[in-house]
Amino acid sequence: MLRDAVALKLEILSQGINFRPEFLSEYQRRSELIEKRRAYGSGDKEVLRDQRVPQEAILDGDIICALNHSPGSTWFLEFGADGPCVTNGEQQHGIRFPSTPRSYGVSLSNGVPLEKVATIYGNTTIGIFTPGHCFYFNDEQQCKFCSLGPARDLLSDHDMAISPQLAAECVTHAIASDPGRYRHVLINGGNIRDYDRGFARQVRIHTAIRELDLPPSIERHLISMPPKDFRLFESFAAAGGTLAMSLELFDREHFERLCPGKARDYGRDRFLAAFEAAVATIGRGKVYAGLVAGLEPLSAITEAIEFFGEMGAVPAVAVFHPDYGSLLVDHPRPTREFLQAVGRTMSAVYAKHSFRPFITGSGRNSLDTEAYLGGFA
Repeated sequence: MLRDAVALKLEILSQGINFRPEFLSEYQRRSELIEKRRAYGSGDKEVLRDQRVPQEAILDGDIICALNHSPGSTWFLEFGADGPCVTNGEQQHGIRFPSTPRSYGVSLSNGVPLEKVATIYGNTTIGIFTPGHCFYFNDEQQCKFCSLGPARDLLSDHDMAISPQLAAECVTHAIASDPGRYRHVLINGGNIRDYDRGFARQVRIHTAIRELDLPPSIERHLISMPPKDFRLFESFAAAGGTLAMSLELFDREHFERLCPGKARDYGRDRFLAAFEAAVATIGRGKVYAGLVAGLEPLSAITEAIEFFGEMGAVPAVAVFHPDYGSLLVDHPRPTREFLQAVGRTMSAVYAKHSFRPFITGSGRNSLDTEAYLGGFA
């Protein structure tokens, strides 16, 4: 069952998902099912404005899969006689959609609805994205696959800046509203020019969440650019949790061409040194190396997965999807075979080093949980 679910996830991630009018009409009525919220990117190759669309599906075995709209996909969503399903005309698979969180619509102490501060991601993760802008967009040096700027300008109503106190209030409401649903709290955000100040700010939010005394079953995670002053990793180590830093691409030429802002202002060599310092300070298996599958050769991402594994940093791989508003909106997705090969390498590295996935069971665009579970064997 696991391998079948993983195979279906790879099909959808390699093609995207398509909608027919009758599905969209029915989903519009289903307010009990979660609506896609674009806190940090458009997600879709073609955005259907003024339409409620799903953001992810729950496959067999509780495998979470992103539903990124692509009008050329042969995979369609339907509401069948036995419930929602995904079909390509030859195969049909039953799925579930996450429910709309009970906390959506709750007004916080500043009068803002909770969903403008937090986004429920992968059914079990409370995600807080702040700041809502990346300074690389200021002079067109953004990562070329990123759609944060256009998504925030055209498609999002999320708050741009969120204080530690408001983030903590938001998490408290979300957990109280849906007892037992959540397993993770994830802090993420765009980059500011001063990397040390940006990292310290994110750690303050992360620390405010820790001080809530969450149930032991809820893990805390931070995705951030590394600081230039590596001593700041000590503050994160004191706060606890896991830290992910997104190099994105391992091959130097691809990194410099597709991530020009990161290459110019931080640099690949400093990035690798930051991972070494973070692992030494925070611990093996608690630092994650964010990578994108599908924009560099298979040999390069394979080398990256093995390289970071030996270092003690867990490779966390997200699958490239062409986003409306990004500079790579017309770039092809990786093939299913490419993703299968990446997943096999991840499985071997996870098993060798006893690694656990980032936001286990919640990564809709990632291969981490599936690699950990052995779904690519």
